[in-house]
Amino acid sequence: MPLICEYTNYRFFLHDFYTEMKTKNPLFSYQLFTERAGLKSKGFLYNVIKGKRNLTKSSVFGLMQAMKLSKDESNYFECLVAFNQAENEKERNYFYEKLLSVKSEGKTAWNPQIIRKDQYEFFSKIYHSTIRALIDIYEFKNDFKWLASKIYPPISVVETKKSVNLLENLGFIVKNEHGIYKVTNKSIAAPNEIHNVVVMNYHKDAGNIALKAMIDTPQKKRDISGMTLGISKKCYDEICQEIKALRQKISKKVEEDNCADLVYQLNFQFFPLSNDDKSNENKNE
Repeated sequence: MPLICEYTNYRFFLHDFYTEMKTKNPLFSYQLFTERAGLKSKGFLYNVIKGKRNLTKSSVFGLMQAMKLSKDESNYFECLVAFNQAENEKERNYFYEKLLSVKSEGKTAWNPQIIRKDQYEFFSKIYHSTIRALIDIYEFKNDFKWLASKIYPPISVVETKKSVNLLENLGFIVKNEHGIYKVTNKSIAAPNEIHNVVVMNYHKDAGNIALKAMIDTPQKKRDISGMTLGISKKCYDEICQEIKALRQKISKKVEEDNCADLVYQLNFQFFPLSNDDKSNENKNE
């Protein structure tokens, strides 16, 4: 059976649980799953898995009973539902912290945590990446006021100091014998286990800055464009591969650039503007 501790989305866990049960027993159905959970409508559970409905407190308890989750697994599932259904960023971050706590206190077979708190903080604010890039460009030696003045949008000197400490704790920068900070690697990537969790905050922050840049930054210093496309799933997958290849090509070009004098943010955003819900899809399987 799927291990719930490996999930950051309860709907994916429910889907995989159902699929596993169906594979083991072809007679297993949404109706049977619903009855075991004490739910009245079999369509409700289907719509929850498809992201069209949210779970209630009573349905959460019923599903934990139906799936025979242990105490640790139940605690994780309950926090995961609250995290996924959080209505704002403050709630989402609060329940993510609870997920960290539950997972670290859970079974010894579980990984000790989803992501370290300092890693979580790094991907929560884009200015940490900006400071790291600036340190790679300039010889920085504890002049935090100067460093803060180079960042857009502006941040305080206190935030700048905390960010440098964070980068040092993460091992992204080190101080040499002359007291000058240096980056340890040209490029970094988010761990796979947090792509659907913490990086959401990073992309949100980057998107907000992009909107601000359209107003504040002269056109000759920015390149912002967009396209609206009508495409197939096959074409979508091919374009995603093209974007990935381009991203890798750009990363290589940046690593070879020894004359950097500015820090830029490049966003790749590719998302649907219409839905693909098929009205004839069989909801009773």
